[in-house]
Amino acid sequence: MARQPKNLEELRQEYVNIRRGVSTRRFGSRSINVLKWMLDEPGEVAVKSISEIAREQGINTSSVTRLAQRLDFDGFPALQNIFRKELKHRRNFYSEQVTKFLEESHCRDRSQDSLLRRMIQDEWSNVMLMLESFEKEKFAAVVDLLVKTPCIRILGLRSSFPLAYYLGFYLQLIRSNVAILGQPGHTLAEDMAGIDAGDLLLAISVNPYTRDTVQACRIARRQQVQVAAITDSRSSPLAIEADHALIVFIKGDYFFSPMAAAVIIIETLLSEVVKRLGKKALRRLNQTEHLIDAFKIEAK
Repeated sequence: MARQPKNLEELRQEYVNIRRGVSTRRFGSRSINVLKWMLDEPGEVAVKSISEIAREQGINTSSVTRLAQRLDFDGFPALQNIFRKELKHRRNFYSEQVTKFLEESHCRDRSQDSLLRRMIQDEWSNVMLMLESFEKEKFAAVVDLLVKTPCIRILGLRSSFPLAYYLGFYLQLIRSNVAILGQPGHTLAEDMAGIDAGDLLLAISVNPYTRDTVQACRIARRQQVQVAAITDSRSSPLAIEADHALIVFIKGDYFFSPMAAAVIIIETLLSEVVKRLGKKALRRLNQTEHLIDAFKIEAK
C-alpha cells in the first residue's frame, strides 16, 4: 500500500514507481506529465497558486486537486507544502550543512587526527554502500556505450565538474571523439548543438542537482541521444532522464559532498573500457604520448 510522500525525494521515488508500473497508484498520461513538470520545476510549484499552475499546464484546478489527492494529500496546499519546504532547504543548503558540521565537531574530539579518521570512515562507508548496491548489468551497459558509441560527451557542472573532467581527460587518452561539455568560454547550448542522434551523453550530478545538467539530459533524449548518468539516487532527476544510471553514495555531514565513491566508479569504468579496447587504446595512447613529448608538456 503506497503511503503519502513526506518529502521531495519520496515524491520523486513515487513518480519513478508510477512510470515503471510498480506503484499501486494509477495515473493518466496527463496527470503523470503534470507531476513530472512539478518535479522538474519545484520552485515554480512552491510559489504559484493552483490557478496559475492549472492554467499553465492546460488543465483545470480540480485536476490539480485530484492529482494531490491520489498521492494521499488532502488537497493541493498540502502537496505544495513539500515543495515550499524543499525551496527553503535549498536556499540554506550549504550554510545548514556547515552549521550541522560545526555543532557535531564541537561535541567530538577536535584534533585534526580525529577529523581525518572521521572523513576516512565516512568515505569508506559510502564506498561499501555503493559496493553492496552495485548493479553489474547497468555497469556493463554503460561500459558498452563508452566502448562502442562513436561520439561521447561528458557533462558535470559546479561541484561535479572535476569528476566530469577527470573521466573525460582519461577517456580522451584511450579513444577518439570524446569531449567535455561546460568548459569556460562555452555555453551549454552551443555544446549541445554538436550532439547528434546516436551519440552518448554521460552526465554527472548529485544532490543538490544542477538544473542545467538535468535540462541537458532531457534535451539529449529528445534528440534521440543515449543518456547515461552517475548520480546519488535512483529517484534523482538525472536517473529519471537517463537510460542507464550508476548510483554512488555521498553521505556525510559536510558542506561538500564526499566523492570517493564517485571517483572509484569512474576509475572502474576507465579500467574496464581500456581492457575492452585493448590494442586500440594502446595505439591511441602512443599517439597522445608522442604529442605530449613533441610539445614538451610534462616536466622530466
